[in-house]
Amino acid sequence: MSLVTATRLIHASPETVWALIADVTTVGAWHPSVKTADLLSPEPTGLGATRRCNFYDGTSVIETVTGVEEGRSVHFELSEFSLPMARFEAELTLTATPNGTSQLTFVLDYDLKYGVLGSLMNLLAVRGQMSKLMNNVLAGLDHHLKTGEEIGEGWLAAA
Repeated sequence: MSLVTATRLIHASPETVWALIADVTTVGAWHPSVKTADLLSPEPTGLGATRRCNFYDGTSVIETVTGVEEGRSVHFELSEFSLPMARFEAELTLTATPNGTSQLTFVLDYDLKYGVLGSLMNLLAVRGQMSKLMNNVLAGLDHHLKTGEEIGEGWLAAA
C-alpha cells in the first residue's frame, strides 16, 4: 500500500470548493490532465456518482464515489485504468480556514502490480510523479477558482 498526500490553501470559500469537488462532471475544468468527464451515473453528486475521465493522452479511468461526508470529504475508487495499479483510490478532504478560505487535502492510496518490481518502480518513479501530479491538480483547482479559466492540456502551476 502506498499513500501520497498533498495539501493546499485554496483561495475560495469551502462552499465554493465543495460545489466543484462534489460534482463529478466538473473535473475537466480544473484538472490539468483531464480533457473531459463523462457522467456515467444518474446523478453527478453523492454516493455512487460515477464519471469517466478522458485524459489528453487518449487514456481514461472510471471513478466512482464510494464515500461522502457532505461538505467535508469525497472518496473515489478508480477502475478501468491503464496504469500498472492493482488498486487505486483517492480522497479529497476540505477544511475551512479561519479567514474563510479552504484547505484541501488530496490523498492517493494505491497498490502497484508486479510485486517487488512494482515496489521498486514506486520508490524510484511513481510516488514522485503522483506527488507532483497531485500538487498540480490542487494548484489547477485554485487557479480555476481564482480566475474562472479552465485548466487545459499542459497547464503547470507557477513555481
